[in-house]
Amino acid sequence: MIRTLIFGAIAGYVGKKLYDEGKLTEFKNDLTTRYNDAKAKLDEQRVTAPAVATPTGATTQLPH
Repeated sequence: MIRTLIFGAIAGYVGKKLYDEGKLTEFKNDLTTRYNDAKAKLDEQRVTAPAVATPTGATTQLPH
């Protein structure tokens, strides 16, 4: 239990330092940018995916 309290105190101190220095905001912005880029790339792939005829004659797009 003592180790948990000590670890929590250290994590809180380090987190506060990172927050005060603006490092967490930079990290969040980087994650948001990467997510939006990946999402746009997946959307683009879905649009350009070839259509495949199924045995019923309907066409569907291939999953990636």
